[in-house]
Amino acid sequence: MKVAPENKDEVSSVSSKIPVEITREQLSQIPVNAKVIPIGKEKGEKPGGVRYMVLILTMTCLSFMMSNVICFNFTVLCMPGTGESSELSENKTHYIGYNRKEKTWLFSVVAVGAMFGLFPVIIGISTYGIRKVFFAAGMLTSVTTFLVPIMAPIDFNLFLLLRFLQGIAYAACMPAVGAITSSWASMTQQGLFIAALTTFGQLSSVFSMPVAGELCVSPFGWKSVYFLHAFISIIVFLMWFAVFTDSPKDNRFVRTMELVEIQKGKSNAATAQVHEQEPTPYLEILTTPSIWGVWIGALGDLIAVQLIHIYSPVYLHDIGGYSVEKTGFAAAVPVLFQFLMKMFAGHSSDRITGISETTKLRIYNSIALGASAVFLVALGFVKEGQGMAGLILMTLATAMFGFNGGGFTKCAALVSRQYSHFVMANVQFLLCLSMLLCPLLVSYLLRNGTIAEWRLVFFVHAGILVVCNFIFCFLATAKPAPWTDRTLKPSASRNTPLYTLKA
Repeated sequence: MKVAPENKDEVSSVSSKIPVEITREQLSQIPVNAKVIPIGKEKGEKPGGVRYMVLILTMTCLSFMMSNVICFNFTVLCMPGTGESSELSENKTHYIGYNRKEKTWLFSVVAVGAMFGLFPVIIGISTYGIRKVFFAAGMLTSVTTFLVPIMAPIDFNLFLLLRFLQGIAYAACMPAVGAITSSWASMTQQGLFIAALTTFGQLSSVFSMPVAGELCVSPFGWKSVYFLHAFISIIVFLMWFAVFTDSPKDNRFVRTMELVEIQKGKSNAATAQVHEQEPTPYLEILTTPSIWGVWIGALGDLIAVQLIHIYSPVYLHDIGGYSVEKTGFAAAVPVLFQFLMKMFAGHSSDRITGISETTKLRIYNSIALGASAVFLVALGFVKEGQGMAGLILMTLATAMFGFNGGGFTKCAALVSRQYSHFVMANVQFLLCLSMLLCPLLVSYLLRNGTIAEWRLVFFVHAGILVVCNFIFCFLATAKPAPWTDRTLKPSASRNTPLYTLKA
């Protein structure tokens, strides 16, 4: 194959493009903007789309792992409490269900499980690779989801244990996003991959909320929600395991041209296999200001997103006046628009030229957090019974979060490169923390479920968004950190770790 620079400035002394023959070992030397021309046996070969198959399968797996967790967010409206009779009659038209304390435990224990599972996941990925770790997590979430409708009516503690195990499996989500983006996305598709792979929160709600709403009022009942999710989860994880490899180099479906497209412009360290990589520089990562900007931006975003994911069915049902069946569809509308916006943002952030990458990160993150804060404030002034107005404002607020695909999540990938699984693992920790903090915060503010209390909930979350976005914009950069490649020199103080390993 041949490589020719597209930038005329790079070959100003030459009137025409000069082809250069390369080997696979020289892929890291290819500039990102170079044009690859196949020769010899590779002439006529198309790049192929295995990376897109990996992207779609991973998106599906992540979505169902999340769906298995949020099933309870909806079925809590239509399932009996532990020990409560499942029979309904003319005198008993609905279940008493779980009390507020039990609901808080069932919501929060998933986050606790994910926190416990995070460290084993990080070590597992560094030792065995993402393929084995993520597949094991997929099997765990499938089995525990299948057992929920069997164990929940029998014993509350068993139900808590299953939710805890779902959380342990869920801990693999964000590390998988980081690892797969680092190894399978080309340098010109970082935004697309990171945005697409972080849509699992939206896709899970778009599928689970309407399906749960329909099944809850159907003859199949609430138990069928869990059985269906468990069955689909097993199928998609088996498909993913059959196609995915930790490195595109080892994938029998990947053609040479596609491998070149994926790896051009990446350093040798970034494309090394699991057993060839240098030990993760944990202290250097933990002391890099730009990484802290990513984490603070993520914390603000995730706390507000959890508010929508966990409490949108409750708000639309209690304040908006939607029925149980309509609540499922109504709750899916905001996250559907967020998914579409996230895909647009991820793709457009890769394509827009004329402004620096760092400036784009700040603009996209400000739209994601700042615009959402404005709509949350407006949502606080919606009156009881104005279901459509509440749904529209909730949809706008949620859709704006989609721009984080070109904000802090893309910043994490650009700065940390081959170590993005660790940076995203800490985003996973913050996600778990937000899952824990949001129910506690809302439970504290929302004692009686009045309009005034809902207004306070929205105002507090809007304030958190504004503060976190300001800190991110101050610390953000798009340049790789020096610990990703020891030949790089620090470009700015915000990208320079306070602690540096000595050679």
